[in-house]
Amino acid sequence: MPNYKIADLIVNMDCKSDMLLSRGKPYQVSDALKPDLVFTLDEKRVKYYLDKYPQMNNNEWEYMLYGSDFYNALTGYNGMLLHASAVVVDDRAYLFSAPCGTGKSTHTSLWLKLFGDRAYIINDDKPAIRIIDGVPYVYGTPFSGKHDISKNTRVRLGGICFITQSPENEISPMDSQDVIVAVMEQTIRNLSLEHMDKMLTVLDEVLSSVKVYSLKCNMDISAARLSYETMSGEKFNG
Repeated sequence: MPNYKIADLIVNMDCKSDMLLSRGKPYQVSDALKPDLVFTLDEKRVKYYLDKYPQMNNNEWEYMLYGSDFYNALTGYNGMLLHASAVVVDDRAYLFSAPCGTGKSTHTSLWLKLFGDRAYIINDDKPAIRIIDGVPYVYGTPFSGKHDISKNTRVRLGGICFITQSPENEISPMDSQDVIVAVMEQTIRNLSLEHMDKMLTVLDEVLSSVKVYSLKCNMDISAARLSYETMSGEKFNG
């Protein structure tokens, strides 16, 4: 089974589907490395989901189930999942989270338009967050959503923002209780009590390092400028 380096962990996965094999290729490393995590899929488990949700095929379920297993295990390595689009500018990653269809990817695309070559997407759907030596980092992963936009690198976390649509642009800090509720809606929901406790510990460290905001925004590029200037503390210099 091939090894992959994901979020600075050596992950051994018995991938068979074209979807995950293709997305995992930039993350593949030597088979001689000792894995931190080893995952295999029980055929009965895959069949259960295929029978229950026939609108998704075997390729998609392998991708989904391996992703779920990885992000569950990540809590044991000072890590967590946040369903978000993560954009990088000047060596800081900014995560924009929201329910599907709200416009998080549209918002980060405005950052790409605003900053040009200074910006890129590190992961458009399921970035990993890990605390390394007390510092929160964002990682690209092969679990990268329908558009498969991902980069195999890590970048220091600069801020997190939860998006809602609005005719006018407005951004404000969130208090800790509201952040916890928002995160719980946009992370893995089937965590065991042990993994949940570990994830909340990671979240507590994240909140001690970066600010979390609520952004009401439209689809104008001014929304990207507002969120950048607020989260980075820097004036846009285009």
